[in-house]
Amino acid sequence: MAPKIEASVSGHAQRLSQLLKEARTWSGLTQEQLAGLSTVSVRAIRDLELGRVQRPRKETVRLLADAMRLSGPRRAALEMAAGSQPAADALQKMDDTHSATPPMSTGPFVGRGPQLRAVTELLGTDGERLVSIVGGMGVGKTRLALEAVQVLHRRHQTPIVWVPMGGSVNALAGRPQQMRANWVRELLNDCGSFAELTKVIDGTKLLVLDGLEVTGSVWSVVSQLLNNNPQLRVLVTTRDPELGLGSRLLALAPLALRVDNTSVALAEQPAVALMMSYLRHLRPEVLPTEAVVATMARVCQALDGVPLALESAASWLSVYAPHQLLEAAQRSPVTLTQPVSDAGAAFGFRRFLEHSIAGLSPQHGALLYALAGYEGSWTVDTVAHHTRGNPAWVGRGVHALLVRGLICPIGAEESQADGVNRFSVLNLVKHLLAAESRAPLPVAVQVPAAVSPIESVERLATPICAT
Repeated sequence: MAPKIEASVSGHAQRLSQLLKEARTWSGLTQEQLAGLSTVSVRAIRDLELGRVQRPRKETVRLLADAMRLSGPRRAALEMAAGSQPAADALQKMDDTHSATPPMSTGPFVGRGPQLRAVTELLGTDGERLVSIVGGMGVGKTRLALEAVQVLHRRHQTPIVWVPMGGSVNALAGRPQQMRANWVRELLNDCGSFAELTKVIDGTKLLVLDGLEVTGSVWSVVSQLLNNNPQLRVLVTTRDPELGLGSRLLALAPLALRVDNTSVALAEQPAVALMMSYLRHLRPEVLPTEAVVATMARVCQALDGVPLALESAASWLSVYAPHQLLEAAQRSPVTLTQPVSDAGAAFGFRRFLEHSIAGLSPQHGALLYALAGYEGSWTVDTVAHHTRGNPAWVGRGVHALLVRGLICPIGAEESQADGVNRFSVLNLVKHLLAAESRAPLPVAVQVPAAVSPIESVERLATPICAT
């Protein structure tokens, strides 16, 4: 038995050695510099990195971690490796991955029944292992993903690791599952040890990467994980359609809304139902009369049924009556996309729209300007006819605008009337373009003042879409 114990200890010391060297390299320190900052001798640091120390003192590890300014998963891994077992093994004992549960959702879930069925069916089949939900800021990607993974967990007891790819990392706060999620995120973002990542998510059946905004290396790691683990499925939410890996890409549109719809009561339409839920909680003294419902429906229409925009606009009900909110929405809907208590946010809805527009190619930018001039809805063939462009190129341009959340499909009823898909530019985008047309436009979408939008599209797109 002695040789077996010795081999285990030796492997443990080697793991600690590896983690310490990686942490010191990440911190940009030499052994001498680390010794000076930590008061731990150079010889002791060298022995640790060579794997000569089987059981380092906890105080020594703490001093080293403080000197390297380690936090979150890096610090947790180093401190646990300094104990009696590797960090991933300790995490496995603290929280069994096989029973990992998704985070609980907050707020109502409305109007996404078909999309929910699509996601759960895709992830519930043997053939689909990678699904990407793409869409504009605040359209409800995370909310849909939360509902989907909760359904899968209840239905199949699917072990789930939910990884928020944005925001701050705090692995030591909350339950061990949060620690695992932050650990996975850091390993993905920093291209950490693949073997370590495999160990941390061992037993996971569904990995959710929520709010993915990085490129290249993450996808190669995700592909490798899928190749090495046939039981693993991955669900991604992202605002960047270029990051949608695989063929199963679901473009999420704003909540459906038709103010002139006579077959479905206004209060039952998803966008209005969501807005009325906010009104009930924020202004319980306001009775939901037909006039109030109609007013809130028009507010929803001005804000395109975008859930985050509706939530932000609802916050203004603390200072506006419903009819005043409608006046503000008709006058300047983009203003209402910033919550009343958060006017100084660094990256709000307006900034997202500006960023999305500026990131368009010149051809797609000019196409967006042309489409913004259309009254009502339009089809790909209509646009191709008016711009004298190749329908295939126009179709690709419409798709590029759709997955970036700048245009949206209209209600199914109107599309089914003539058997074709119809679209419109978001009202918020139209107002933003109108405001920017009076100021310098982003270079990528600048349209000469003397040229009409349609002529501009034709001139920009001719080398690409000429038949």
